[in-house]
Amino acid sequence: MNREILTRCGFRCDLCLAYKDNIENNAQRQLLSDGWYKIYGFRIPAENIYCEGCINAECLTPKLIDKDCPVRPCVIDKGIENCSQCDDYICDKLKDRMVVYEDLLKKDDIKISRKEYIKFIKPYENRKSLDELRKENYPHSRMLNKEIIPNDNIIQLFLGDSNIISVWNNITSFLNNNYNFDSKIIFGGKKYGWAVKYKHGQKTIVTLLPERKSFTGLLVFGKKEVEKIFENKDIFTKQILQLIEETKQYHDGKWIWIRLENHIFENDICNLIKIKKKPQKNNLY
Repeated sequence: MNREILTRCGFRCDLCLAYKDNIENNAQRQLLSDGWYKIYGFRIPAENIYCEGCINAECLTPKLIDKDCPVRPCVIDKGIENCSQCDDYICDKLKDRMVVYEDLLKKDDIKISRKEYIKFIKPYENRKSLDELRKENYPHSRMLNKEIIPNDNIIQLFLGDSNIISVWNNITSFLNNNYNFDSKIIFGGKKYGWAVKYKHGQKTIVTLLPERKSFTGLLVFGKKEVEKIFENKDIFTKQILQLIEETKQYHDGKWIWIRLENHIFENDICNLIKIKKKPQKNNLY
């Protein structure tokens, strides 16, 4: 498989030979059954080895290898994509499902070949993958899993904080009540993740990127628009004006990234949107 598929606990479906897209024949299933028994000490009959993956929150009863896994329902209930985004990392539930190659090497009764590592350990080496994700993204983790396609409800659950959800709803309500923008949930790549983009025709007005207990608004301003902002500086906070002033000007404008962790910059975002585009409806904000 060419695409990475990360599970709730940090396993890699795309590398796992038991994953539905990787199943080839019964001989491979027997290979897995023997390999898992040698490395981890549990035996699953070859005919029972088939897994649909655990990342789809809407699928409540997928065919899974580990039907009693406590991690998947916990992660889904918290509204996050994987354990690296959790405030309780590493909890006891995850410890029971943690795979560390170096720890397996310490066992005196087994020798692990390179081929065995690739087939039976690498797909499940979740401590390494989760630690890397947490280091890069926590605490403002974004929705980075392309395989987990969000809707409005999933986004709000992921935000995970009532105050932030309130700010998100206020800004999206401002957009919906004052404009006829086209909005679309898009995947912006592994760095930015899922986002909601608001466009007027072919022009992007604002992009909102959900994060854990925060979210970031992205607006791009040309020189004339920046001048207009400072002509109306009294309606903006000093922090936002300083941010805009210090942001580098590129040929296509200034890319203004504003992280909202509370209500402080809520009016700033709305007023900046007004600079980009005058309200199209007869509503007052």
